[in-house]
Amino acid sequence: MQQPSDGIDVLPPEKIAFIAYNVGMFESVQKFGALITSGKITGGMDPAKVAELLENTPAFYDSEMIAQLVNGMLAQSSGMTVGRVTAAQVDNVIRQLKAAGVRLSR
Repeated sequence: MQQPSDGIDVLPPEKIAFIAYNVGMFESVQKFGALITSGKITGGMDPAKVAELLENTPAFYDSEMIAQLVNGMLAQSSGMTVGRVTAAQVDNVIRQLKAAGVRLSR
């Protein structure tokens, strides 16, 4: 449940975690997909080399894109405790992740 505090939405921890998880998943899938389809990741490759490639591979996404993907997923699921997600909420979580030292492509 959101509660405004001085004009700022205060997100419940489960919603922050849900959004952060989905940002990370989207970024990872996009990066792995790009590396696999370009032939840069092959079977039997050294995990350290894969990690290096992932670190140096860009990913493109914005808050609106993530919000729409999450809301589409939520619409297909029943009984989810996390309600709809807005682009502003995604931006808020991304700022929190970056402030905590999480490196994101965006």
